[in-house]
Amino acid sequence: MDVQQAIRERRTIGQFSDQPVTREQIERLLEAAVWAPNHRNTEPWRFHVVAGAAREEMAEAIAATVDEGRARAARSKLTRSPVFIVVSQVRHEQDPVLDLEDYAACSCATQNLLLAAHAEGLAAKWSTGKLAHYAAAKEYLGLAPIDRIVAYVYLGQAAVDGAPEAERREPNVEWRGL
Repeated sequence: MDVQQAIRERRTIGQFSDQPVTREQIERLLEAAVWAPNHRNTEPWRFHVVAGAAREEMAEAIAATVDEGRARAARSKLTRSPVFIVVSQVRHEQDPVLDLEDYAACSCATQNLLLAAHAEGLAAKWSTGKLAHYAAAKEYLGLAPIDRIVAYVYLGQAAVDGAPEAERREPNVEWRGL
């Protein structure tokens, strides 16, 4: 599959079967992720692979710190797929320009991971939301309070046939000098 095809065909799929994802597949996804551009070669990303019973452990660590509605949501989200990868960023608050560049690099790494998952025939969903801001999630993953969770990437075999069609608009481009 060439990159243009992967970009156009990749879709978010959030319903997963129980079929496992292999360690070898995950290693290939992570290898693709780290080829993302990163200014000053800071490699600010960290990847946390959470599978099996560790999904429930993380959900319970979060559930112990939030109200019942949010606890239910955390349990549901963190167990929706057989494995998920948390992409986190080592932060640089003292240098806001570097911090923003590193956030962009982590986002690029996440996109590489999603495209690699698609090329592997895996379904994937990138999510953030409240789960990205819970101190208990950072603590469970061993992150510093200052670090940022950039993405939860849920992975597995799709439980539904076919990816949803996506309508894309034309790019909003202003041409100058060309």
